[in-house]
Amino acid sequence: MQRAEWLTYDLRSRAELRRKPHPDIVVIKIDDDSLKRLHQWPWPRSIHAELIRKLSRHPPKALAFDVFFVDPFTSDPKGDRALVEETRKYPWVVHAVFGESQGFHLANVTWPFPSLLQAASHLGYVNAFIDEDGSLRGAMPQMELEGKKGFLLSVVAASLYLGRPIDQLVPLIALDPHGQFLVHFIGPQSRFPEVSYADVLQASDQDLAEVFENKAVLVGAFATGTYDHYPTPVSKNSPGVLFHANVIDNLIRMCSMRYVGLRWTYLWIAVLGVFCGLFLARFSAGVGALGVALVGASYWGIAQWLFTRKNVVLDVAGPLFALFGAYVAIVIYRFFTEEREKRMVKSFFSQQVSGELLDVLMENPDVLKKAGERREMTVFFSDVAGFTSISERLRPEELVELLNQYLTSMTEVIFENGGYVDKYMGDGIMAFWNGLLKQPDHAERACRCALGSKQRLKDLNEDLKKRGLVPLGARIGINTGEMAAGYMGSVQKKQFTVMGDNVNLGSRLEGANKAFGTSIMISEFTYEMVQDKYDVRFLDRILVPGKAKPVRVYELLAEKGTLDERWQKALPLYHEAIQLFSDRQFARSREKFLELEPILGQDKACMAYLHRAEEFMAVPPPEDWDGVFEVKSK
Repeated sequence: MQRAEWLTYDLRSRAELRRKPHPDIVVIKIDDDSLKRLHQWPWPRSIHAELIRKLSRHPPKALAFDVFFVDPFTSDPKGDRALVEETRKYPWVVHAVFGESQGFHLANVTWPFPSLLQAASHLGYVNAFIDEDGSLRGAMPQMELEGKKGFLLSVVAASLYLGRPIDQLVPLIALDPHGQFLVHFIGPQSRFPEVSYADVLQASDQDLAEVFENKAVLVGAFATGTYDHYPTPVSKNSPGVLFHANVIDNLIRMCSMRYVGLRWTYLWIAVLGVFCGLFLARFSAGVGALGVALVGASYWGIAQWLFTRKNVVLDVAGPLFALFGAYVAIVIYRFFTEEREKRMVKSFFSQQVSGELLDVLMENPDVLKKAGERREMTVFFSDVAGFTSISERLRPEELVELLNQYLTSMTEVIFENGGYVDKYMGDGIMAFWNGLLKQPDHAERACRCALGSKQRLKDLNEDLKKRGLVPLGARIGINTGEMAAGYMGSVQKKQFTVMGDNVNLGSRLEGANKAFGTSIMISEFTYEMVQDKYDVRFLDRILVPGKAKPVRVYELLAEKGTLDERWQKALPLYHEAIQLFSDRQFARSREKFLELEPILGQDKACMAYLHRAEEFMAVPPPEDWDGVFEVKSK
């Protein structure tokens, strides 16, 4: 429920279009342009000293660095001394510290380097207090730093701007039940005044006076790869310095959010629940749904008005769940009492079609007209490796339990990726995508399903080991191409299924894994659709039983960006060895495959190429050799 409340908080923040940033808050950006113009990063401290010196001509009321100066800059000791000297001169400079959050305490605090620490008149911590869903919404204005009282960087800056002692400012901040104050964010359509760091160093006195004099100024990183960034209610990726700008805005205007408390939440839950149960229950399901929608929208409108105009946070998710939950309870009650006749009709109809198809038929009966329709789809076949030997070692009841658990786990992954389970074939599964529903990313879904199945099987095997059962292995074949989809079967039993040569190829690829010791094999047609999304390794051009033309096949390894270090090291070397083999440079190819052995071990695909290379070194292939490998078994 708390995550739902956070979501409603974010939606209300994004819906607020009226709030504009306070004009006296300015952000100096360490952006890509500044890095380009000032070159290296981190910069020598002399550059930051020059910034303070420059601003001192028309001084701001506060200059807060959301930048760490932890260790002395060994290559520029003069710059360190300059930064220390400028900091000592001007009490409006605030430097950042950071520590490990332990309740209301910060431990193992990272301070500025010693001479800067001594020179600084003001320090503020920059810890971000992230909610469990990963977003930054609130701040702790005051914490204990290794036995000393400490304050948030932006709270210190706001105190300097307002000219109010910080001990007098902090008690005025409204806190939520967790001791944080909820930040009232500037709407997504507005931005604080931002100036590039390099531009400030070159600014004229007139510009300095207009932009910075008597303002609250923050310095923080915006450049790619250099800044701490967090999701906030109004942005998926916001530099941390902008969070501090919002905090200062709230404290200057005294507009941080006030949480009304759980007693109001419970009251609204009771009121809306009773209203739905006593009033809306008298009407039909359609009228009741309209009433629920109107009441829910009205409650949301009130909550949004309080949020926008009064800086008050009223819980929304709990009361609305109560309202909709009460309505759902009424609908369920009617389902089991007043609508038995409809259930009987549905029950009779479900005997004529599969349960999966029934839901689609009720929403779109035109699906039945698709018998024999041809379209591009992706088919998925999986099978338990060595199932025959496993079944011989288990009692029938143990085998049934194991197989049911395996099929359940694999089916869950298929459903999670939007797949349609066509049929179970003993220990095998056939599924497809883009059949009943249009799924333009069908090949990507099938590949994601295959990788998910591999991980789910790993998790399942851990459980099986704990229970003393036999661990399982699986092979998966995936192919993409034109297939015939339709509602097929006999008068007694029908189901939506796919047929065609490309379906058969998918089945053959599942079996072809045996020849290469792989677990997930995809065809060249699937690869063409997912090559930007997944890392693969080329296996071979193969000719499978029942096919007249060879097909290029690949082993699916991982989603892009998630490949483990072993494969990152091995893959370029592997593809180089394959290319040499294709170019008939068998001796050099053999050497490359031998180099892979310490990385991949006794990889069956590598070993197969190694043996073939040795054979061709002894007896070269004919001039018209096409490199096709014929898979004998299904």
